Amino acid sequence: MRVFSLIVVLLALINTTDAATRLLSEKAEISLLTCSPGNELYSVFGHSAIRVNDPDSELDSVFNYGTFDFDTPNFYLKFSSGQLNYKLSVNHFSRFVQSYFTDERSIYEQVLNLNASEKQNLFNALVENAKPENKFYRYDFFFDNCATRIRDMIINHLDGQIQYQDTTVTDQSFRDYIHEYVNHSPWISDGLDLLLGIKTDNIASVSEQMFLPDYMMLYFGKATINQNGTEKGLVKEMRQVLKFNNDNVENKGITPDVLFWGLFFIGLLLFYFEVKYRKKPFIFATKILLFITGCTGVLFFYLWFLSLHSVTGQNFNLLWAMPTSLILAFIPVRILSKRFFRGLLIVTLSLLILNVFVMFLIPQYIPSFIFPFSAMLIMRLTHLLIFTSKKA
Repeated sequence: MRVFSLIVVLLALINTTDAATRLLSEKAEISLLTCSPGNELYSVFGHSAIRVNDPDSELDSVFNYGTFDFDTPNFYLKFSSGQLNYKLSVNHFSRFVQSYFTDERSIYEQVLNLNASEKQNLFNALVENAKPENKFYRYDFFFDNCATRIRDMIINHLDGQIQYQDTTVTDQSFRDYIHEYVNHSPWISDGLDLLLGIKTDNIASVSEQMFLPDYMMLYFGKATINQNGTEKGLVKEMRQVLKFNNDNVENKGITPDVLFWGLFFIGLLLFYFEVKYRKKPFIFATKILLFITGCTGVLFFYLWFLSLHSVTGQNFNLLWAMPTSLILAFIPVRILSKRFFRGLLIVTLSLLILNVFVMFLIPQYIPSFIFPFSAMLIMRLTHLLIFTSKKA
């Protein structure tokens, strides 16, 4: 058994050394692989990888920067705090294709127009990057992901200067590009709009648009390499490895707008009944709304001030989702009549009213369903303030 284990270790060392020093043949090709979006949230924006294929040495590997380990201790905490390390993994091309065939997702291959030196340098850099001590990196949704890592690896190992052709609209924000992929699912779209702060509304340059694999494929297809005054196309050949119909099916269920406008009108009827007949508010209903608002505010606060995610900070949604709402949710009504807590109630109500008036003026996109939700909360807190003022 010990002899067998020793043989396995020696073979592994031989293979590792061979991979690190392997010279690519003249037939070797390096390609950009672009995979179409999937149905799951983590795959809705598509995926990119690099293929190195050298038939003379029976090498056909895919370098994939978009993998992570679900068994990582405190996985969800690290993911939400921006501390989850992604890693570069290497698989055989056939296994990579099989996984996307199973998911029924298309794969497009762009063979890069590289000379022998560029191919070798890029391959060596990928192998070096795949070593255990180098393969991990801290993921950033816009600026350091499975696509941008590949973009930078290719650009940094070209002998010439890459030039992109402006083949699409360049005055759109990061949020506009995200909407292209999630507008068919209003709940996902509005959920992301709540979590992503004002940086998401910055205009994305041509290079920055390549955080999306489809746009990197688009720009690479038109890009040229300038080498000592001579230009050549970055992509030599375009192939389709897998073809599926990946058109998104529009969600025809209840949207956030429909739900919250419906709740607003129900709340309006409830408010009329309270004022006309009951003469006092339903405190429990108000506290439920305050609890939901406060918990949402705590999440926004955490993502802004404690998380390492670069795009969840500076979130103006904190104008309506204030963490202090949790205090109001758990304080008994008799205590709410005290000066400090009445002051907190007035400040919360004032910020909600301010939010309604400035919602369409601030430089951050706010989902439209926040308007009826804020109006409903304003009604509840106004009646609560009047009721506690009488008690005071």
